[in-house]
Amino acid sequence: MLEREIYHYYQLYVDKRLRIGEYEGFRAHDNYYIVVPLLNRDLQTLQDMQYMVSYLNERGVKDIPKWIPNQKGKWISRVEGNDIFLLQLPKFDREKRGSIGHQLASFHRAGERIPISNQESLRYNEWVPLWTARLDQLKERYEELRRNGLQSEFDYLFVDSFPYYEGLAENAIQYIVDYEWDRKGKEEGSYTITHERFHSESWVPIIKEDQIYAKIPLFWVIDHPVRDVSEYIRHMVTQEASGGQISEFLSDYTETKPLTRGSWRLLYGRLLYPSSYFDTIEAHSTSNRSHMKTDLTNRLKSLLSLEENHESFMKNFFSISGVPVEHVSIEPVGWLTKT
Repeated sequence: MLEREIYHYYQLYVDKRLRIGEYEGFRAHDNYYIVVPLLNRDLQTLQDMQYMVSYLNERGVKDIPKWIPNQKGKWISRVEGNDIFLLQLPKFDREKRGSIGHQLASFHRAGERIPISNQESLRYNEWVPLWTARLDQLKERYEELRRNGLQSEFDYLFVDSFPYYEGLAENAIQYIVDYEWDRKGKEEGSYTITHERFHSESWVPIIKEDQIYAKIPLFWVIDHPVRDVSEYIRHMVTQEASGGQISEFLSDYTETKPLTRGSWRLLYGRLLYPSSYFDTIEAHSTSNRSHMKTDLTNRLKSLLSLEENHESFMKNFFSISGVPVEHVSIEPVGWLTKT
């Protein structure tokens, strides 16, 4: 029972159990806590996250939960049969934080130039080798399935769609390679604390009407801030957001943290790269549970059905984004400009 085990490990009396975002949570002594499953995270990953939290706290970032050790000083406890760690939510005031675009830009400004404590959390300047390696792995799977035969609906969907997404990935890789060549080693922007995949549920809404979120310190990596901007736009496209909503998000972000010439080019290149497609294929290949494979098959179907939205967005990227074309040299991908 959660109440008994929370008291055993943390000496906290659970007054009320509740859901906080996607997490199991509870209230104790007028504070709110969330119970986070450990899943595949190791101790080093948790230490990296704690390091990033400490850095952001020093830079004055609000709304970040605090890690709570158990009575033995350990970060991990066994609760209801699962390894978990406990986060305590900060006290939230009703002060307006601004839109998600403004808040993300402020978050990035606070996390800039964090000293690197562990290379495993660093993605900065690694896009091309990472993307190339992922593409090579999917090519091998594609050829293997074509040789040995297709066994499932997912296999058929993958083999049928892969050539298109291979082309997208190759365009994106070449675009970033060309950008790197053009800048000749000159730094464009800076690295900061970002998210693996930033989307509408990366932060937990606490007071929705005031856009106050708990900025959950999970799945954080150190990378160029454009990583989060592009992934949030990608999420908006899959949610069938309007061009006006995407334009507003970008306008709010750049009002607080303007994008450099190079950042605009990186944004375009990253939006070309089909990260959601790659994530789904890779997750299916490593999953051993039938219900997970079913969920991933449905996710792939959804992605494929929304590809027309993505392509339409990329064709209209320049008008929607408000990119200052007089200052930014972006050569659009040829086939996207055709009508």
